[in-house]
Amino acid sequence: MTTASIPSSDNLSVTVEKLQGLIENFIELGVLVHDNQGTNQSHTALIHKTNQLIGQLGELETDKSTEQYPIPIDVVSYIEDGRNPDIYTREFVESTAKSNARLKGRMKGFEKLRDVLGVKLAQEFPRLAPEIEEIKKRTSST
Repeated sequence: MTTASIPSSDNLSVTVEKLQGLIENFIELGVLVHDNQGTNQSHTALIHKTNQLIGQLGELETDKSTEQYPIPIDVVSYIEDGRNPDIYTREFVESTAKSNARLKGRMKGFEKLRDVLGVKLAQEFPRLAPEIEEIKKRTSST
């Protein structure tokens, strides 16, 4: 990865500010929709806020610093369902930790199998002992 592809903290802080402004405007739009009186003034306010949000989304989409951080569709679904995306992150980390533990157990099992199989092969075919030891060295995780 080149240093040009690593975003600076300035780019990230600008993106964070854009996202915060976008969230605030979505909240304001929700209030405008909820409190809509059906008047021309409230209709104009809704149109203005909607156009403002569309503009902000367009800016965010064309921003080069956000291309490196695609948002998983699951996170978008969480937000659409009114759920906290931090819950998605926590669940993702937990499932990844479980998967990693399961894979680590499998790796340990295969290492034991390799060792037992190597001992048995070396007993039956003593001339293969050096090659078996070489295989153990190459496939050892330590």
